[in-house]
Amino acid sequence: MITVKPSLTMNLLVLLAMRLREFTLQVENLSLREIPGRLAAHLLHLSREQGDRDVVALNLSKARLANLLGTGPESPSRALGTLKRKGLVEEDGPRLRLLDRDRLEALAEMGKDAG
Repeated sequence: MITVKPSLTMNLLVLLAMRLREFTLQVENLSLREIPGRLAAHLLHLSREQGDRDVVALNLSKARLANLLGTGPESPSRALGTLKRKGLVEEDGPRLRLLDRDRLEALAEMGKDAG
């Protein structure tokens, strides 16, 4: 006999809905944003995961970052250079300081230069 547990079923549905939302955001990110916008979105995500700090640790290889951003291996370095030139981030080894969160958020949302 199969026992139905409503709480287990609801938890499973919540988990699946969260994963679907993450997948949808990833597809949107890859299809609608330019690479600097993708990187800005990822840095903001890392900031939220690390306690909404303005300094985030990039604890992954450039190849893994490129994979997350859906680009080739050289693109994250170029995108990071773009963000640095625009005064949005400052690099300190494996850490990045988010200098202008508002413009990073605008870049992440719009996928194009925010000024």
